[in-house]
Amino acid sequence: MAARPTKSYGKKKYNFRDNRFNLQPDMKGFLCTCNYGEKDCQKEAINLLREYSEEKDISSKDTISTVEESGEIMDSLDAELESLSKKDNADWKKFTPSATGVGNCLFISTTFEDPCDLMYKILEDIERTKVQKTKFLLRMLPILVTCKANITSIASACTSLLPKYFSTEPTTFAIMFNHRYNNSVPRDKVIEELANQVVSFGQHTVDLSGGAKMTIIVEVVKSVCCLSVVRDYGRFCKFNLLSVCGRPEKRTVEGENGDIEKSSSPKIKKEEENNQVKENNEVEKTPKTESEPREEITETSEN
Repeated sequence: MAARPTKSYGKKKYNFRDNRFNLQPDMKGFLCTCNYGEKDCQKEAINLLREYSEEKDISSKDTISTVEESGEIMDSLDAELESLSKKDNADWKKFTPSATGVGNCLFISTTFEDPCDLMYKILEDIERTKVQKTKFLLRMLPILVTCKANITSIASACTSLLPKYFSTEPTTFAIMFNHRYNNSVPRDKVIEELANQVVSFGQHTVDLSGGAKMTIIVEVVKSVCCLSVVRDYGRFCKFNLLSVCGRPEKRTVEGENGDIEKSSSPKIKKEEENNQVKENNEVEKTPKTESEPREEITETSEN
């Protein structure tokens, strides 16, 4: 007799996690935060970075003009299309979004050697023109290096990062520590370790009043730590783009740490006004019968 066919309860599914587009150690780029609209925030951040990183390609214009003079129109069109395609591919490689696994927080990796230079260019232009460049993107922090979220990895990463900024002249510094979805990294130990490294390079002093010339940024996002050293952290309003241009944040629904904040949308304002009118009408309609006998009782008690 033929053997009975075995039942198959579905094919096995293999879940291959693609970590190419996730935040990992040994990366550099920009840590962006928003209150809502992560996709719109990502688009705004990439468009803003591309706007300020574009450089005029004079050589391509010269080659096109010379080819047109020679009369080879088809060749000039092909050359122009090739140059545009190369430029688009280069732009896509310059800034690539990476998922952090944390809501309202995303990372954009870059191939730039120093992301801080590009960030200063953006902030100085916004401070000078007072023009609001973004609607959803709030903060954009340049990150020079990422490592694993533990004290040993952070200390080893800072040994190669800090000497570039603190081995020349005595200056004031501060350390800004923030963590998201991670409570295993002790804040006090990290600050003490980094402060000891800075002091070992020279006679640097701590300034916690907000006017420190150099600021060490430590952003712990799950199992990855983002490190950077920036200047004028207080001047640029903690790298908040809306505050730099002089406009307050509006329509905030959920904060970075998950705290629910009051919304300033017109619909909610109308509801609050209607509720206030209803309460006032109820107070006016309430009878005053209870207050009158109380006054009589007080008068008899005095007599």
